[in-house]
Amino acid sequence: MKVMLDTNIIISAALFPKGRAAQAFFKSLHPPYEPVVCDYVVDELRRKFREKFPDRLTELEAFLFHTLAYIRVVSTPGEELRAESMVRDPKDRPILRAALNAHAGLFLTGDKDFLESSVTDPCIISVAGFLEM
Repeated sequence: MKVMLDTNIIISAALFPKGRAAQAFFKSLHPPYEPVVCDYVVDELRRKFREKFPDRLTELEAFLFHTLAYIRVVSTPGEELRAESMVRDPKDRPILRAALNAHAGLFLTGDKDFLESSVTDPCIISVAGFLEM
């Protein structure tokens, strides 16, 4: 099953390798899961690290170098979809668009805008929910 990974999951996994988000991230790297991330998320990761953790940019790049070998990176389609309107934050909508385009069955996130949305395809799942599966 394809699992789209959200920005906050990857940031938490990179910064806190023993945390629950890291556990979920690493679980997604193993069958029966197929991890997917979109180019929009990779760009957002780098931007957020430059803004909030500039002293840890090298650490992020090393983390990405090692983990992106196991994660399929997909492009983010430009054309908006009607389903996107169910997500409150317009900046999050391209990620949903990419998840739908990649045919992800799950979308792993800690973002309340996604978790509280009425999106059912893909199934939006929290770290706790994913770890319980």
